[in-house]
Amino acid sequence: MKRTGKGCFWTVAAILIVAAVCLSPGRVQADWTYEYRDDFSANQAEADSYFHSIFWPQGAFPPSQEAYLYNLDSGELGFGDYNDDPAYLGYYFPSGSENSPGAVYGELLIDVRFPESSGYLFCSLSADAITTTQELEPGTNRITIESVWGRCYVVFYGSEVLIDNLEVHLDSPSATIGVPRDFATIQEAIDSAVDGDIVEVSSGTYSGEGNCDIDFGGKAITVRSEDGPGWTTIDCGGQGHRGFYFHSGEEPSSVLRGFTIVGGSVPGSDIPSDEMNWNSSPTHPIGGGIYCELSSPSIIDCVIKQCSAELGAGIGSVGAGIGSVAGGPEIIDCVVEQCQAGGLGSAGSGGLGAGIGLIRGSSATIVNCTIEENVGYFDSLGAGVYCWQSEALLTNCNISSNSAQGNIKGGGIYCGGGATRVVLKQCIVSNNAAEAGGGVFGSSVGYMSLTNCTIAHNRLSGGIYSVGGDVAIRNSIVWHNDGAAVMLLNPATNDPVLYSNIEGGFSGQGNIDTPPLFASGQAGDYHLQSVYGRYDTYRDKWVIDYDHSPCIDAGDPQDPVGSEPFPNSKRINMGAYGGTHEASKSKGPLIFHVDGTNGGDFNTGLSRSDAFATIQKAVDETIDGDIVMVWPGLYQEEVVFDRKRIIVQSADDAATIVAPAGYAFSFYGAESSSSVLRNFVVTGCGVAAIFCHSAWPELINLTLADNQFGITGYGGANPLITNCILWNNRDGDLFSEGFQLRASYSCLQKLRALDEDHGNISTDPLFADPDNGDYHLKSRFGRYSPEDGIWVDDLVNSPCIDTGDPSMHRGREPHGGRVNMGAYGGTPFASKGGPSW
Repeated sequence: MKRTGKGCFWTVAAILIVAAVCLSPGRVQADWTYEYRDDFSANQAEADSYFHSIFWPQGAFPPSQEAYLYNLDSGELGFGDYNDDPAYLGYYFPSGSENSPGAVYGELLIDVRFPESSGYLFCSLSADAITTTQELEPGTNRITIESVWGRCYVVFYGSEVLIDNLEVHLDSPSATIGVPRDFATIQEAIDSAVDGDIVEVSSGTYSGEGNCDIDFGGKAITVRSEDGPGWTTIDCGGQGHRGFYFHSGEEPSSVLRGFTIVGGSVPGSDIPSDEMNWNSSPTHPIGGGIYCELSSPSIIDCVIKQCSAELGAGIGSVGAGIGSVAGGPEIIDCVVEQCQAGGLGSAGSGGLGAGIGLIRGSSATIVNCTIEENVGYFDSLGAGVYCWQSEALLTNCNISSNSAQGNIKGGGIYCGGGATRVVLKQCIVSNNAAEAGGGVFGSSVGYMSLTNCTIAHNRLSGGIYSVGGDVAIRNSIVWHNDGAAVMLLNPATNDPVLYSNIEGGFSGQGNIDTPPLFASGQAGDYHLQSVYGRYDTYRDKWVIDYDHSPCIDAGDPQDPVGSEPFPNSKRINMGAYGGTHEASKSKGPLIFHVDGTNGGDFNTGLSRSDAFATIQKAVDETIDGDIVMVWPGLYQEEVVFDRKRIIVQSADDAATIVAPAGYAFSFYGAESSSSVLRNFVVTGCGVAAIFCHSAWPELINLTLADNQFGITGYGGANPLITNCILWNNRDGDLFSEGFQLRASYSCLQKLRALDEDHGNISTDPLFADPDNGDYHLKSRFGRYSPEDGIWVDDLVNSPCIDTGDPSMHRGREPHGGRVNMGAYGGTPFASKGGPSW
């Protein structure tokens, strides 16, 4: 029974960080709502989830090398593991291009059922950089969710569990105070607000007293624009004024959202050193656009441009001192551009961090931001980002085209000081210019990590330059930079660079030195070319290239692939898009579908709704590693594998293949154990069911009955024959020229002496109704009847039940014994084999 009530939910995937805030829904009414429902009766989850394990037909034997998801006819979604690795399903809400106007809150409902006692399901939630995980119970689970960022993420992971009726409902609170509706200036509105209020500013340009140097006063409120930064501007008016000043211990629940801040300029060049006591003052030449002094607000969806200051001309942050916790802004979805550090004081100093500057134990989280075209005055440090004795996490950021009028260290980023810890994940640092460290510069840094970053086209002095300190570079691409790609002097470890593509080479495990084949690096597109699919940002679609980047599937094999799209070969890509949903696709396996009733030879074959009509057409389209799923039906074909190392298997209740004048399946030459034929009934073949010549395919769980011959082998063929039934084949079961074919754990009507010690039997398999094409095995405990679509009980038990290879996974059989022999072994249609089941 499908639930019809309304519910909701939210969470965050590990690759993102989401801020949560204690909202006060009793004070406000929601004017924006979002609802999502999926009863899993169709394939909605595959399209809507941004991150998921492979989707697999529910009636097919499970994939051999990975966890999987499957849709049941009952309208539930199942999770199947692989070697104890769980299956994953990740969403973000609101989905697609829909955005909330501000913070959201609500809940999620999900029904959970465990068909086996060993099943489990966890839900991973993240909020304000704090990730929480909870185990879900049988029945309806209700999860409260909220996000100050306005987007909620959730990842389910588990095994042997079924979910149903996913429902999400999110609300975004409406404004309690309007500008200029209720107050003429933004500052007046803030002064009247109390914790939990939302100040909403109508479109327009705001300047003058009360609309610059704006002070939250420590209040846990949201100040947002009505229509976003493209329509709402804070014009600071030039020298001596900035946009916002946070200095009263604000926390992430103090939210600034959706403004363009322009023209802030705070003169001066004197910044107290680390050893001096800090005196709080708005006159410090820090933060021309936004100044965070011993405070940790959330700054979301803002554009800070054409501002100036000595430190952090766009955004400046000061902590309470090394090792402190105060001074940690969260900067999300922002653009900091065309700002200048230095040149405003009497000394004409160079400036620190034209885009963002952090000092004295500040700790910033910077996610999905663009920091570009910022300029240091002269002899500057960090035209894009400056981090001194502070901590910074930068995720999915683009730091590009930052420079200085004269000498500079760290065109993109400058990091210095033993207490500094900087982590860059999935960032692009490109087209910056500096005399030392065109992209990244480190000076005796405590720890600096670059994981899945692209450092490219930086000018004058190379990509990454570091003197002393602990530097770790992994899964990254450093290419097309002037000078040395990576220069690390006196690094703290022996292997600071691993699994990266470094121009000119660099010692370390997994490193390569090969052109990365960017889509268009000069145009700023650092996606990797792929013959299997590359995301085109400008056209918002996937395209196919003629060349294939060596950086695909070349990252650390121990790292998870994250949300890389399928196919991804289960190894993360190098570069900034590795581990993301925009990662370039790698070779196989692609899954091709065959449906003899509804398919067509002009289809793509990539889904059942667009399936091919014949098995041979699908095989012709495959490359090594691909999979062909054949849906139930009667197929009259003579299929040739053509030396391809692929898997061909039934996608549901076993398909039946007939070849009245020849062989149903033929294997030639180089087919090895990577060629697999599984879960078919082959009958009515005029020569033999299967022909092998100099080939070693795996023939697993096949029923070969009522043919002229079962399996024939020539030219040293040695197929691996396991869990098969060969019965009533007129001229014999196994024939080979020279080398003897052997079977194991199979039922052979004509059992030879050489087959007697490999788990084989020679007893009537007791097919249900072979005269009418039903080769299911009779069972006293339950046999599936395809004609009626129900389970029935027989008076006898087939000897082929629970007698397959004991070392082989029993797949999705509906009982707990060994895998069955025959075409249905390992599938949900296998006959049941025990009174307890």
